[in-house]
Amino acid sequence: MNNASKIGLSSPFIARIRRIVGVALLVSCVPMIVEKHDCPASTGARESRYDIFSHGLRVGDLTTLLSHDTYQDRRALRFESNTRVMADLLVYSIAYESRETALVTEDGTVSYKRSDRRRGQNLEAAGRLERGKFIIDVTENGSRRTLLFDRSRYDHTTMECPEILILREGEEMSLRLLDFETFSIVTRRYRWMKSEDVLVEGKPVRCRVIDFEDPHKKGRRWIKADDLGVIIARQDGKGKEGSYSLRMTRLGG
Repeated sequence: MNNASKIGLSSPFIARIRRIVGVALLVSCVPMIVEKHDCPASTGARESRYDIFSHGLRVGDLTTLLSHDTYQDRRALRFESNTRVMADLLVYSIAYESRETALVTEDGTVSYKRSDRRRGQNLEAAGRLERGKFIIDVTENGSRRTLLFDRSRYDHTTMECPEILILREGEEMSLRLLDFETFSIVTRRYRWMKSEDVLVEGKPVRCRVIDFEDPHKKGRRWIKADDLGVIIARQDGKGKEGSYSLRMTRLGG
C-alpha cells in the first residue's frame, strides 16, 4: 500500500471532504430554528476557519462566512465556503478547490451554488426552490443535466441543521435530507450522545455531541447554537475509503 492510499486521497475521499463542507454549511440554520432556542437576532457576520485531516495528516483547510441577508423581502442567512485540499507526496499529488454558497430562510434552503475544480475535472451546480420543487442544474466536464426534487419528498437539506431540535441527551431522530453532494434524497439518523467542551483558540466551547448516519456516511459532530446560527466546532467521520476530521481553528465574531 503506497502513501497515497494510506491517507485516502481518492475521488471518494475528495467527495467526502465536499460533504464535510456540506455539513459545515449547517451553521446556516434557518432563523426559525435559531428563534426557537431564544437566541437574539444578530446583525453581524461570522468568518470561521478549519483544518482538514485524514489519518492524522493535515490535507487542507476550509473557510466559512455566515451573514444575514434577505430573500424576496424575507429574512435569510447567507453561507459561503471555500475549501482547499492539497497533498504533495512522493508518489501522489492532488490539488482540489471548491466554493459553495447558499441562502436559507424559514422555509429551508431556497438557493444553492457550487463550483469544484480538480485536475481534469470540473463541476458547476446551481439550484433554487421554485413552485414546490428544488431544481438543480449540474454541469460536469461539459455535460449538463437538470434534476428536480419535490419539496414534499424531503424534510430539510444538508444546508440546514435539524439535529439542533433534539431536546435531550440520548434522544434520536430520523429525517429525509436533500443531499447536495450526491444530489439525492437520503434518510439520516441523529442521536445526541452527550455534551462536552471543545477547545477553539484555547477557549472551551460547550457542545452537543451528535452521532449521525445515512447510506453514504456516518460520523460525529460537536455543535453549539449561538445568536447567528449553529457552530460546528469539530466533525469526525469514516466510510469505506477511510476517515477524516474537521477541526475549527478560528471562530470569528
